Amino acid sequence: MKAGVCYGVIDEGHTFEEKLAAAHSSGYEGVELALGIDRADPLSLGLNSESLFAVRRTVEQAQLEIPSVMGGPALAQTPLLSFDPEVRQRSVRNYALALETVATLGASTVLMHPGQLRAETRYDQAWEWVVQALRDLIPACERTGVSIGLENVWNKFLLSPREFAQLLDEVNHPLIGCYLDTANMLLYGYAEQWVEIIGRRIKKVHVKDFKRERGGGRFCQLLSGDCNFPRVMAELRAVRYDDYLTSEVSPSERSDGETMRDTAERIREITLL
Repeated sequence: MKAGVCYGVIDEGHTFEEKLAAAHSSGYEGVELALGIDRADPLSLGLNSESLFAVRRTVEQAQLEIPSVMGGPALAQTPLLSFDPEVRQRSVRNYALALETVATLGASTVLMHPGQLRAETRYDQAWEWVVQALRDLIPACERTGVSIGLENVWNKFLLSPREFAQLLDEVNHPLIGCYLDTANMLLYGYAEQWVEIIGRRIKKVHVKDFKRERGGGRFCQLLSGDCNFPRVMAELRAVRYDDYLTSEVSPSERSDGETMRDTAERIREITLL
C-alpha cells in the first residue's frame, strides 16, 4: 500500500509547487487534490484539458501521483441531499464533469460527500436520492473508467456498515463503491467492522484517528486514538485492498512539534501491522 496526503492538510510551503515538494520530501507518494471554486485553487471544476494536463505535469514533476480527487468546495455547493430537486440534478451534472476532470488527471477515484441530512428530509427519501444519483452517474463512470467513492461522513446518514453495503448493492456497479474513512465512525462504531462488511466495495481509504472521551471525543494523530489499526489492516488485506492510505490528519490534530513527515512515518508503521 502507498502513503498519500490530502492537499488541504499540507501546511508546508505556500505555492502549489512548494506544497507538492513538501509532500514528496515528507515521504508521501501521492496527493489527493480537491476541486476548488476560484482561480487561487490549483484545481477547479470546468478547467480545460490544457490546464488539467498542466496540473498533472506539475504533480508528476514533484514525483507524486494523484490517486483520487475530492469534490471539495466546488461540489459542496450542490449537495445530493438537498431538498431542492434542481440542486440534486446540478449535483449529478457536476459529478459527471468531475469524473471527466479526474480522468484527465490520471486519477482513479472521485470522493463523493453527499451533503448533510436535514430535519426536513426523511431518511428513506435521502436513500432514494443517493441511489438514483449514483445510478445516473454510471454512464459517466463507464465512459471515463473512474470510480466514485461514497465516503462515510458525519452527516446523519448511512450510520452502519450494513446499510452502507446495502445501498451500494442496490446501485450494483463495480465503479461505484466506498471511500472509507477510518475515524468517522469511531464515535459510534468500529473501523475494522466497516472494512469487513463493506469489503471489496472499498475504493480508497482515508487514514485518520479519533479519541473517544466523556461527552464525545476528538480527532487526533494516527495511532494516538481508538482506531484498531492492526485489525483494520488485517481486514483490508483479507479483502485484497492494495491501494492508497491517504492522510487527512490536519496540523491541529498532530502533537506539538510533529510534522507531516511524522504522520507519513505513522502510515508506514500502520502498513506493517
